Amino acid sequence: GSIMARLVLALTLLSLLCLPGLAQPAPAPADSTTPAEKEATAAPKPSKKDLAKQALSRAADAHREALEHADGAIKKLEAFVHLFGDHADAKTASAGLEESAQKDVEKSADDAENTFQSRLGTLAKSGSSGDSKAVAAAAQKAKRAARDVEHLAGNNKAKAVREQFKHVQKAQREEARTLAREAHEGARAAVKAAHALEYAERRAGVNEDSYKKAFDRNAHIGRCMEDRTQELEDQAEDKIERYLDTLEARSEVLEDDARGEAAKQLEAERRAVRWAKRQAGEEAEKVRATAEKAAAKAKAKAAFAAADPTEVAHPAQDDTKAAVGTDGANAGGASAGGSASSGGRSIALTAARPVPLVGAAGLLVFAAAAVAFPAALR
Repeated sequence: GSIMARLVLALTLLSLLCLPGLAQPAPAPADSTTPAEKEATAAPKPSKKDLAKQALSRAADAHREALEHADGAIKKLEAFVHLFGDHADAKTASAGLEESAQKDVEKSADDAENTFQSRLGTLAKSGSSGDSKAVAAAAQKAKRAARDVEHLAGNNKAKAVREQFKHVQKAQREEARTLAREAHEGARAAVKAAHALEYAERRAGVNEDSYKKAFDRNAHIGRCMEDRTQELEDQAEDKIERYLDTLEARSEVLEDDARGEAAKQLEAERRAVRWAKRQAGEEAEKVRATAEKAAAKAKAKAAFAAADPTEVAHPAQDDTKAAVGTDGANAGGASAGGSASSGGRSIALTAARPVPLVGAAGLLVFAAAAVAFPAALR
């Protein structure tokens, strides 16, 4: 048993010693290639001549692209200059100015017109109150609303036309400057690319006469582009100024027309206000006269009710019943006191019993009412 245990222990130790060696990777085989062989198998390094040819190719491509870019910029400038060849464009632009200006003030002008119509309607209804002051106040508000319409339709539209003209003026000049700048930069880039091409040709070993002639030709093309660009820039400046002068003259006509139309509209609206004010005033006068007539009639009725004639006549009749049919002495006394005839009957007012003060005051009120009542009924 002890022999077997020792054998197992020895095998275990042997396995522990062998496992680390088995876990390590096998060593790579040694490289037997010599440096000479490595240099022979590597890619060949380009020579100076090859590098010069590559640089020449790149320079030629850059010069060609510079010429194409400069030519395109000059053509854009030419097309821009041709846009101002006649004044028909100014006519079209002036119509566009008017349309744009109308759109700018359209909403505010409509609001002002609606306000005027509303105040004119208020003025037309103000006469029903019978108050002349209310009619005058409504007329003043309608006049102010008419002036607002004239201001928006005339001055604001003329101002909008002027602003649109300034916008076109600024935009055209900026576009001309931008196109001219791009054309100048393209021409200068073409000349610079011609210098780079000449240098590349000289480094690549091109014949001196050949690359010098090529450079002279390319530099001449670049200078011609610069000259053409300057010429087009001057033409654009002149034509833009003529175009803008024509457009400005037309815009001034549009401004005057806008103010003239607004003045006509203002006059028409003022006439409408005057007519509405007159109608409202007449209606207010009728309402006031009717009210005064109704008040006078009511006052007369109240006076009649306050001054009843029976309150004056009946006491005198009661006091003179005993005196009717007496002798001449009593008749003479009645004559001395005074007598009155009313409807065929004689009423004797005795000196012993005079008319009460209340009855006399009522008589005066009755007389005043008798005068005022027929006038109130007319």
